[in-house]
Amino acid sequence: MKKFALAAAVFILSCGSAAAQSTGWYAGINVAASRIGMSGGDINGALANQGINGASTILHTTDKAAGFEIGYRMSDNFSVEGGYQYLGNFKYESTAGTTTIKGDYRAQAVSLAALGFIPFTPNWSLYAKGGLHYNTADLGASSSSAAVPVSGKSESRAGWLAGVGIRYDFDGGLYTRVGWDHYARIGQNGATGATAIDLLQIAVGMKF
Repeated sequence: MKKFALAAAVFILSCGSAAAQSTGWYAGINVAASRIGMSGGDINGALANQGINGASTILHTTDKAAGFEIGYRMSDNFSVEGGYQYLGNFKYESTAGTTTIKGDYRAQAVSLAALGFIPFTPNWSLYAKGGLHYNTADLGASSSSAAVPVSGKSESRAGWLAGVGIRYDFDGGLYTRVGWDHYARIGQNGATGATAIDLLQIAVGMKF
């Protein structure tokens, strides 16, 4: 019994030591696979607002993303985090009569979020994220016909984000995490088309 109690005390103290090391500032970078929630029909609507009616569009809905984060972990279970995320460059091709239109839908965002953690070992923890972001969406376009003028559009707005994932804290201050992030309310219906973008993300960083 005494040996068991001693082993339990050592385990609790070691967990407490690991938890103490997990608090404080951290920063990291990430790469991600991104998917846009709009379709070619949404691009058709944005082009129609420029006077190009009857367009038929093929939109490539996946791309790569990257960004960085900086946060402060206040306890085992809570942190506040800001970041910048390049959300992707989604190319499209449209036809309107004999005219071909090519372009892309690009988006980026800055964010502020709260993260809640559920540690299940001294190194592993599950997390959930919720917060706000401010995004800029750019709809680029070029026409094969000078008789059908088309121009790029840009819109900025606020939206919300949510995410879940798992984090591993290495001994020595490094960490990695894998998660899913959802950025809602990207762009505007009238100009660029409004959408959401999902990221499947892996990040590496350091506590300091």
